[in-house]
Amino acid sequence: MKCRQCGTENPEEASFCMECGFELEKEAEPCPSCGTLNPHNAKFCNECGLSLIEKGKTPDEPIEEEDIPEEAPVETPEAEYIPPSGSETWRELCPACNNSPLATKTYNGILSTTEMLECDYCGAVFEPKGKKYKFKAIYDISSDFWKRYGRKTLTENEWTRIAHGGISDEEKNILEQKASQNDLVSFVNQLNAGNVNLSIIPNPPIILKMGEEACVVLSGITLREPRAVRQTRGGYAGPTIRVAKGVSFRMGSVSARSESHEELRNIDQGTFVLTNKRMIFIGSKRTTNIDLPKIISITAYKDGIASQRENKQKTEYFTGIDRHTVTFTINRRTHSVPFTGLIMKAAVEGKIRQI
Repeated sequence: MKCRQCGTENPEEASFCMECGFELEKEAEPCPSCGTLNPHNAKFCNECGLSLIEKGKTPDEPIEEEDIPEEAPVETPEAEYIPPSGSETWRELCPACNNSPLATKTYNGILSTTEMLECDYCGAVFEPKGKKYKFKAIYDISSDFWKRYGRKTLTENEWTRIAHGGISDEEKNILEQKASQNDLVSFVNQLNAGNVNLSIIPNPPIILKMGEEACVVLSGITLREPRAVRQTRGGYAGPTIRVAKGVSFRMGSVSARSESHEELRNIDQGTFVLTNKRMIFIGSKRTTNIDLPKIISITAYKDGIASQRENKQKTEYFTGIDRHTVTFTINRRTHSVPFTGLIMKAAVEGKIRQI
């Protein structure tokens, strides 16, 4: 089967082109006697029983070059959406077969009448649903187009776009979301490897050292550290003897047990600064200055990071980072996403690798 997009020969059983990923469409063929559409591999017409093998081309015969339309539909690449070209509306060019216009047909019911748009060539039926149209039926329900858009309700602009080889708004959004996710993964990986840098922040709230540049300044960050918390539990054990009304003596004793465990406590709130040499926290009660080479490990969380460094027994947590955003451009696309702990970890580790 030859791809209508790039012309590559593919195996007959293939559903997608192995060169460009274009969806291979196996169109139904009309019976030369009664005109009924039959599956491409049918040997006899399912309406009149005429042998379809005698047409001069068997169902398994490869498509010749002249059978390929002169203008192949434009397929959207995996990473981005390219709007299709063409001036015909979807009523002038059936989106299911691209061979015939849609005709308006009226069906009378008991209490109302319904107008449908139908294609006389492939049997596609579109039912109005407010300002949209539902793809209700087609002759060949095994076709790839029916599997893709069967029973879906889309706008006229979407059907026109599809008629010229485009895609629906839902498919467009999925492609854009996938492209954004791929760009984010690529950005984080390059940031972690030290191949890209965040923008330099002018006039940071610290005194920079020689050759030092600030790339992250985040306000409203909370410094948290684990603290030991001791709880004492006690209870009375022993008999109670009543000697008079309202008077009694307890003969037992009270025992107590103390347990200790660690809890994360908020130490201070302030500004977090990352430079190419240090990681700094400036608060009203605590100021922390961490040289990047002394960092042993960075753990990423959704809302912040945890840092372990030399000569510091307790882990330091910096939370509230995700309330800020970071903007980056990759593959000529610009994105603005929450500054998660994963991005901050990649930024810190990337700066350490650049030292």
